[in-house]
Amino acid sequence: MALPSATAAGLAAAGSSSLLLILVGVVLVAVLIAAFWWGSRRVARRRRSAGVTQPPQAEARQDSWTVPHDDPDR
Repeated sequence: MALPSATAAGLAAAGSSSLLLILVGVVLVAVLIAAFWWGSRRVARRRRSAGVTQPPQAEARQDSWTVPHDDPDR
């Protein structure tokens, strides 16, 4: 069963535009992955340069945890 020539030409034109859309999709995904990777590196670098030290108030309260006493009636 042969396709009419008008249908074959229409399919060929649709194929070239779909190739363009596939290429645009691949580029878009690559840009999104690169943006996520770059953002993750920026956050990690900011955390590393800021240092993870506690403020003096938190260091003074570090041993302030109290444990509730066991109630023998329970």
